[in-house]
Amino acid sequence: MATTHWLGDPPAEHDALTAWALSRIAATVAEDARVDAVVEIGHEEREFEPELGGRFGSGTSGGPASRRRSGGTRTFRLDGVSPALLREEDSDEPWAVLFDPARLIRGIGAVTRAERGEGYVELFLVPHPLFADPADAWLPPGARGLVVRLDPITGFLSSVTLHDDRGPPATARVHEVSVRDVRSSAAAGRVVARMARTMVEPVRLTADVAVEADPFEGLAFTGEPSARSWTVSVGGRELTVTGDYAPEATSPPAARLAELLAPARIVSHLAQVTAVSATSVRAGVRPLRTFPLSAWAPDESLTCGFTVDPETGVLTRAEATEEEGGRVIFRHVVTALGARRSG
Repeated sequence: MATTHWLGDPPAEHDALTAWALSRIAATVAEDARVDAVVEIGHEEREFEPELGGRFGSGTSGGPASRRRSGGTRTFRLDGVSPALLREEDSDEPWAVLFDPARLIRGIGAVTRAERGEGYVELFLVPHPLFADPADAWLPPGARGLVVRLDPITGFLSSVTLHDDRGPPATARVHEVSVRDVRSSAAAGRVVARMARTMVEPVRLTADVAVEADPFEGLAFTGEPSARSWTVSVGGRELTVTGDYAPEATSPPAARLAELLAPARIVSHLAQVTAVSATSVRAGVRPLRTFPLSAWAPDESLTCGFTVDPETGVLTRAEATEEEGGRVIFRHVVTALGARRSG
């Protein structure tokens, strides 16, 4: 398959294709294409709206669970839609996910299938029980899964199909798209792409972290099974951290350590990403992107800075500063990083 994107051709092997696809979706945070498009949103008729919530609340794919939902389709004709604007407003339009697919990354628990087709990559996404938003129309925690088709060149989704236990209750498809102009930063895209790949890459590490700024105290941590874990030494204490943590049972400092290790989920919270160097970016924070809060991008009044280790994807430096005044709120620096100690 030919593609002009700097990531190159999608690979054929499942694991490599999954990592490539997550990288391509993440790279859209550093890109903006103004497009015209025709989108069709379809719903299956149901006696009751499917209940697709999770442990943090209830959610449905389009209305109250106690109300019958009529089937049918709606067509949207979009003129000059800008993915950057969708990120700046964190638009909840039903078609927004097609042109702003990075919003999905936070809620992904696993990619169980990845296949390359003629002009697209198809992924079957399973929601994460802890990080998927109950209010998300396309990837709520109670869904069976979401099948997406990714355009390798633009990074847009040409279709999404939500599945529950009874089949697909909702679909969205792009029937026409015309790209007016494109702005992108390959340097910034490579950094966020590297961050996103940590979702599917196992690693065992040990590190020393200097917490130079953090208003919270305590390192309470409740871990979840994860393919990424490390033993970290900070402030004279040693803590074993995994990339998956329980948001409601982990203190903010420990959550920030976990997101240093597995920064993929931070990507969904970012907007206006610009390159500082080949391995560093600065970014704003989406408004209203609150479930669950990112430990490093919790508020739209902050500006974030991240430096990534190209080999492992671990953040070796992360900070968040006030947009006005530039006061540092959080800053962690990894001062040593290596293979996990035995024993």
